[in-house]
Amino acid sequence: MRRLRQEAPGALETDGDRLRASVICDASHMLSHLDAGELEASVELYTGPFLAGVHLPDAGVQLEDWIFATREFLAAQVRGALLTLAERAAARGDFAAGATLAERACWLPGAADPEPEQFTRLLTVLMAGQSPLFGRLRQQARDYEIGLTLTPDEARQALFKWQPQAARLRPGLPLRGTSFVGREEERAELLRSLARPEVRLLTLVGPGGIGKTRLALEVAQAAQQQGEAVFISLEAAVSLGPLPGAIADALGLTLPAEQPPFKALLSALGTRPILLVLDSAEHLLVGAPYLTTLLLACPGVRLLVTSRERLGLEDEWALTLGGLGLPAAGASFEAAIEAEAIHLFAQRAKRARLSFDLTTDDLPPVSRIGELVGGSPLGLELAAAWVKLMSPAEIAEEIGRSLNFLEAAGGDFPARHHSVRAVFEQTWARLTSAEAQVFARLSVFRGGFTREAAGAVAGASLPLLAALVDKSLIRVVEHGRFDIHALLQQFARERLAGQAQDEQQVLDVHGAYFLNLCQSFAEAIRHNQEEKRWLERMDQDIENVRAALDVWLERGQAEMALRCSLALRNFWARTGRTREARTWFALGMAHQVVTQRTLEATLLCDGEMAMHMHDYAVARAQLQMSLSLTESRAGTSPLTVLLLGSVHHSLGELDASSLHYERALRDFHAAGVQVGVAASLNNLGTVQMARGDLQAALKTFEEALQVKREVGGTSILSSTISVSSIGGLDALKRRRCTSDRPYRD
Repeated sequence: MRRLRQEAPGALETDGDRLRASVICDASHMLSHLDAGELEASVELYTGPFLAGVHLPDAGVQLEDWIFATREFLAAQVRGALLTLAERAAARGDFAAGATLAERACWLPGAADPEPEQFTRLLTVLMAGQSPLFGRLRQQARDYEIGLTLTPDEARQALFKWQPQAARLRPGLPLRGTSFVGREEERAELLRSLARPEVRLLTLVGPGGIGKTRLALEVAQAAQQQGEAVFISLEAAVSLGPLPGAIADALGLTLPAEQPPFKALLSALGTRPILLVLDSAEHLLVGAPYLTTLLLACPGVRLLVTSRERLGLEDEWALTLGGLGLPAAGASFEAAIEAEAIHLFAQRAKRARLSFDLTTDDLPPVSRIGELVGGSPLGLELAAAWVKLMSPAEIAEEIGRSLNFLEAAGGDFPARHHSVRAVFEQTWARLTSAEAQVFARLSVFRGGFTREAAGAVAGASLPLLAALVDKSLIRVVEHGRFDIHALLQQFARERLAGQAQDEQQVLDVHGAYFLNLCQSFAEAIRHNQEEKRWLERMDQDIENVRAALDVWLERGQAEMALRCSLALRNFWARTGRTREARTWFALGMAHQVVTQRTLEATLLCDGEMAMHMHDYAVARAQLQMSLSLTESRAGTSPLTVLLLGSVHHSLGELDASSLHYERALRDFHAAGVQVGVAASLNNLGTVQMARGDLQAALKTFEEALQVKREVGGTSILSSTISVSSIGGLDALKRRRCTSDRPYRD
């Protein structure tokens, strides 16, 4: 590895425990040319099978499988390019050149046998060019029960007749007056997928306004470099019945009147390679099986469909489209303006007001706009149009206030994209009553939710969740969680607000669910059970907890808010959120309608958090108030006393600190809380060491360690173990530990 880094710096990138090669090779260049539709350049780069002649004696099965799979994949891409070039040459009347290219495609080194539909295309070109290899390929095709009875003239006519039609297809794809921004990864993935022979039906799925149509057009523009491509809008269609006529019109074909339109279309298409882009198919799903018949009858046809939900067909492949990328946290201005969402906003804003230039002051509100619209291209374009009247900061404020702001005031937006609300209303109208009810209820979640939470709070069954995923209303994200696009969530929240009784009930259940989750977290931490997993879980759901806290405080239910905040005591401290914890504590105590015990616990935790923030004066005051309330009811709180000892210790008040630690030790002993006993001994040892009484400190530390070993756990500072395991006064004298810091758990 070291030698490789020296000989080829930058050749490998590390990703955790994995390695990734970053060397750009001829195969990468070849695929890039294919993605760009530069077929001649890609074919020239193919010099033979991938890694031919490379022998790795220690290669495992996985590596060998990868090499052979990559070899066949690359060869298949080149064969497809050669076949397309051969057909183009034949369509121009250069049948000899077409046959030469087809011969090369037939027996391309590294390639597997041709696909069934490729046999027919190859045989047609070879027959048209009267290639001597026609007979050899025909025999090979017969093994697959594929035959061809065309004469040379019929083959030439079949190839040549498509030339004028192909010329008419170029302007058949709708043109856009604005440039295409972003989606490089998705565009490349779609082109690669459509080049694979097994991918005949590819659905681009996503919510309204996410950019499905525009991306499909970009893909079609690139794909037509390798064959015909036409765009058919289904927005106004009430069924798929008119589709044959629409396809024929786009291709410049005249279907015979004496035949049924669909049958006539199948006959006209035959085996010719063509990409049909069917836009906005979500309202025609009942007729979707019609597309399967089209694919079976026409082996050269591929379908790229845009829809707000999957078609549900067996042959369907799908790519779900999300929002445009936002800047990474802490990104520089130069890096942030290259983010897709920022770039699109800036470009469209420039169009609305020519003098607009994105500045460093504009970047935060523009990023906020991107977050509010969830990276939706439609949302960004509608927002950017307002820069002629408002600043980005004002636009962000208006979007946060109401969805109604995102509405086109004229311009060239399609009718269905006149406003974000109109887009969502179309989707809402197609939901069943159960789907609509669950989707509205799910809007109370913040930062995503689990399947269990969705079931408990919104009554969402697994089939209902699956249906909402298929309709692009919720998304599956990492860790088995779901979330809702920001604009869709705002829309659904409005729907829920229109059902006041249901809204109040859902909010109550949401709060109860997350209060219970926080209390389960506290219990698990108290018993040292899966601490890492629980901390991660609470980090994932902290936005939901905050939402519940906001609702309780707004309703004046301070007791509930404080109980929840207190249950997260260890979470606040261990994740560096002490300032936030103190904010919630202050908001809760400001209501002055909480029980005395809750007030005692809140003052204790607030004092502890203040101590973590080194605000010792406030910490001492809050802890003393908590202890006074406890003593007023003749109670004891050894933890409060222990923390007061830590505060005095931090202030250098060793005598007061020692007295509190000794008192805490007695109270923990009396209560039978051995973890507290160990903590008190540990902290008392730090005071003794600070005074220079090392012999006493060693004895106290060893006693603390013994108690801790008896109860188990890992919450005592490692310094205690370090001192005792090293053993002896020399270690204490060298201060090879951190036991001068008192234990505060």
